[in-house]
Amino acid sequence: MQLACWLIVFVVLVLQSGVESRVRKRQYDEEKDTIVELPKLGSIQGKILETAWSKREVLQFVDVRYAEPPTGLHRFKAPRPIEPWEDVMDATAEKIGCPSVVSMDSLRQLDDVLDVEDCLTMTITTPNVTSRLPVLVYIHGEYLYEGSNSEAPPDYLLEKDIVLVTPQYRLGPFGFLSTKTDEIPGNAGVLDIFLALQFIKHFIKYFGGDPAKVTVAGQVGGAAIAHLLTLSPIVQRGLFKQVIYHSGSAIMPIFLEEDPRKHAQEIAKKADCQMVTVRDLNNCLMELTALELLTAFMEHALEKSDLGIGHTGGIQFTIGGPSGVLPKHPYDLMLESNFSYPAMGGCPKNAGTRVLNEIVDNDFEGKIPDDEYNTYNYIDHVLRQVVGTDKTMLLTSFVTHEFFNRELMENGTFATLIPRLIDVAGTLNHKLPVLLALNMNNKHNPHNTFLYTFDYAGEFNRYKEMDEETNMQSPFKAGVSLTDEALYLFPYPEHVTRLSPHDLTMAHRMVDLWTSFVIDGNPLGSHRIGLWPPMTTLYGPYLRIDETLTIGGNYFSEFSATLSDEEDGHSLIREIYYLRSRKRPQKKRRKHLATSNGSRSKKQGGRKSLVKRPNRNKIRF
Repeated sequence: MQLACWLIVFVVLVLQSGVESRVRKRQYDEEKDTIVELPKLGSIQGKILETAWSKREVLQFVDVRYAEPPTGLHRFKAPRPIEPWEDVMDATAEKIGCPSVVSMDSLRQLDDVLDVEDCLTMTITTPNVTSRLPVLVYIHGEYLYEGSNSEAPPDYLLEKDIVLVTPQYRLGPFGFLSTKTDEIPGNAGVLDIFLALQFIKHFIKYFGGDPAKVTVAGQVGGAAIAHLLTLSPIVQRGLFKQVIYHSGSAIMPIFLEEDPRKHAQEIAKKADCQMVTVRDLNNCLMELTALELLTAFMEHALEKSDLGIGHTGGIQFTIGGPSGVLPKHPYDLMLESNFSYPAMGGCPKNAGTRVLNEIVDNDFEGKIPDDEYNTYNYIDHVLRQVVGTDKTMLLTSFVTHEFFNRELMENGTFATLIPRLIDVAGTLNHKLPVLLALNMNNKHNPHNTFLYTFDYAGEFNRYKEMDEETNMQSPFKAGVSLTDEALYLFPYPEHVTRLSPHDLTMAHRMVDLWTSFVIDGNPLGSHRIGLWPPMTTLYGPYLRIDETLTIGGNYFSEFSATLSDEEDGHSLIREIYYLRSRKRPQKKRRKHLATSNGSRSKKQGGRKSLVKRPNRNKIRF
């Protein structure tokens, strides 16, 4: 009897010990736990960091090279897989980001001492290297000509048992210039991500990831690349399992070009290239320094920006050409497809405030041209910047009928048109492309296609210049602006790393929803969040993400979300702007050359400084 009692006590102690060991924070050995061996490649040294909320220790491998440098004769061409290395690769510190218009100041200092185009890297963060966890590959955003993987730090998402991978790809002319020749075929940036995914397929298991459970997500340009990868005939099935689209898809007009050579020629002229043949054009573009190419690209974009989409180059997917990435228009590929991946996607409620703010800031130079513009002029200007020149006027006719009334068409001012212009910009540039992508997806995956609108207005906006305290010179508030949902998945940029209690609650909710989709393909979250139903029609149902979660039936109603709020008494129009503008002297409208106000080489408290588009004197594509 006594022996039996001792056995029971012993078993209880063992079980308690096991529970304690499971809940105790994992302690990693800096020397041995942060080194990973990749067969036939080499060793990689990572580092230990802590998550934001529970201070969970995780392992991070920073800017791991997945490709050889795309320089010299390899500029503009498909990336080459990384070759084996002998010494331990140091993956503990950030390397240089891919060259972009916002890093030009750094390029002037580094171009002579570093290979600034050697930037094809990925950062991998994992709870441990011995598990087989679902993988989220997040493709950074912006508009294919700037940004870096610093936009997606792991501090929130790694509270859950997933592996986060953030690859970099060539930007602007380095990644998307094309002459439709073998020398400059186009779509190099897409091929970079394609190669990154192949690297992940082969090696993520050595970082604790499951190569059979890879989700590809992206923001705006990153979402367009993710969507294109689901359509391209060169991408084999099984490379990833499911996708997430944040405010973008491959059918966004801003990202498509059938005749890229004309733009390449105009950019080459800005660099004083002497061209007689296409070979001359290709040779000159390949021989330019990185700084010379970016300068020519920037000057060309600045000259053409007022003309709208279709007049700038080096920022679009090339339709056709020898790259094989996009043999025809992506919409045609969508129609022909008989397969789709489990997918989710959506947009913030007021996504159009971003582009309208840029129009006011850059094209109007802060002075509203009511004395020069009528309603048709304002509509035409917005359309040119989101879909291009409306030669047939069919889209203009549709927009005026659906969003405007006769009184506004005859007597509208910018102030009275603001809510409708925001909705037009957000719908045509973001909401409709995402909805169409998910519509087609739903044809072949009716039980695993999820749509959302992000309506939560937190303390900050993703872009600092859109925040309330720094945006007082704008005639309207930012509202829930472009990519604001990313604030609650990634603590970036620096000004949003300290969330208010309400915002922190939203961050926990977003992480719960997104990682639930990554882990099992259903964004259900915990039981307290409830059910997010998949789409069953062309327009819904969909999830409204706000302080409370509700289900909407018809996503078409989101096309006029800003106007609906206006009619309900929640206006984005800033009356104080118009009071102040009457007292301000008129400014002469002029253009500025884009400059840089941030780069990856500058540090702020151990982090990369905010890489964002220059304000007032920036290029807008």
